[in-house]
Amino acid sequence: MRLLPVLSLCCLSLPALAAPEASPVEAAPALPNAVAPQPVMQKVDYQCAAQRAVSVEYPQAEVEDVVPIRISWHGRHYRLVRVSSASGARYASQQLVWWNKGEQAVLLTRGGRTLARDCQPLAAPSPAQPAP
Repeated sequence: MRLLPVLSLCCLSLPALAAPEASPVEAAPALPNAVAPQPVMQKVDYQCAAQRAVSVEYPQAEVEDVVPIRISWHGRHYRLVRVSSASGARYASQQLVWWNKGEQAVLLTRGGRTLARDCQPLAAPSPAQPAP
């Protein structure tokens, strides 16, 4: 019977030996649903040989290697990424290649057929616009 008081004493002192209650972890402040800023695009209209016209939207210089250009050709729109080039700037998609060197540019099919040649910018680039 002496065992019962000792067991009772042990059981009552167990909570005191337990680790102190952990303080609640503060939740990090919730971030609003951040949307990545859209790159600023600069539109340039080109007049090419045989009265062909091409419109190209170029991203700002800081992101030109990662943001594709947008080409409007015969009522269709294409996105082309920058690819390596020995000279000038060359952009390609699965269908088209746009290659400009200085003030001259050419639009080709991926197979090498010329669609528009001797393309010259019509005027100074239009004001920069955020990409849609």
